[in-house]
Amino acid sequence: MAAGENQPRATNWLLGTGISAAIAAILTFLVRGTHRSVLVPIVFIVIIILCARYFGLVAGIVGSVISTLLFALFLYQPYGSLEVKDPQALSNLGLMLFAGIALSYANADDEENSTDPTARTR
Repeated sequence: MAAGENQPRATNWLLGTGISAAIAAILTFLVRGTHRSVLVPIVFIVIIILCARYFGLVAGIVGSVISTLLFALFLYQPYGSLEVKDPQALSNLGLMLFAGIALSYANADDEENSTDPTARTR
């Protein structure tokens, strides 16, 4: 296997992470300050699942962590702080992080999750 063959697959997770972070940032500023902002982390789990499915396990996990941080910092008061005053929003963020990581493992490409080293080569 040549070194260049693995390059697109190696940066695939970075693209998926960037997409999920961009969607999280857009959602943050669209629903910030509305009563629907509490539901954003729960709905965002779908985006994390899709990123894990199409871009791999690492994209799902890193996308979950980055999105949780973005929501905590910019979606809930006090803005710019990791402290979240609303207990429902805080529990939804925790659920999003836990479910995002667990569902990333469940929905990532089976070839990527395999422990067999020969399964990763194409």
